[in-house]
Amino acid sequence: MKAVQLSEHIGNIDEELVEQAAQIPNYGHIRRKRRIRRFAAAAAAAVLMAGSFSAGALAFAREVVVEVPARQESLELADIGLTLLLPDVWSGKYGLEKDGDNYIVYNKQIREALSEGEDDPFGGVLFYIICYAQAMTPEQVVENGFDYTAYRYLFATKERTYILYHASDVQWDPGEKQQEKIYRQMESEVEDIRFVVDGVLSDG
Repeated sequence: MKAVQLSEHIGNIDEELVEQAAQIPNYGHIRRKRRIRRFAAAAAAAVLMAGSFSAGALAFAREVVVEVPARQESLELADIGLTLLLPDVWSGKYGLEKDGDNYIVYNKQIREALSEGEDDPFGGVLFYIICYAQAMTPEQVVENGFDYTAYRYLFATKERTYILYHASDVQWDPGEKQQEKIYRQMESEVEDIRFVVDGVLSDG
């Protein structure tokens, strides 16, 4: 029975009380709405948590590759204050021989193969660094006829000049194609060598 119908039967109920009765909230309906809201919020939270977990799992599952720069392959000629920055692929493949004031850089594998049973090691020479006991400009090197083979002018001090000369003759066994392939590869990379000069104004 509604509040208005009740007032018709009883008749002596105060109208203000009837209006208040009509405005009483429906707590059952409110509780149902709250339950629905809570359920929806919980479902949304569950979806977010599942999504976050999946994203985190994917992030951890991905392999992270961090490249660490390799140490630069270098050859130091301390006597003349010169450091050669070599191609990294040369690591373990080359050797250095000092001959007076000059230096010889060679391929170790080819030299060992050619020098087997010989008293004097030879072959496999990639380049020479020759010291001339006079100071020369690049132009003077040409004028004096010191450009007899492929070369690179390096530097001059007060009394000396240093030049890199490429080998001018065959440095491998002509019958060994594998030796030729190895040599040709390293020979082509000589142009990639960079030089660091320290104390060029003084002579050792």
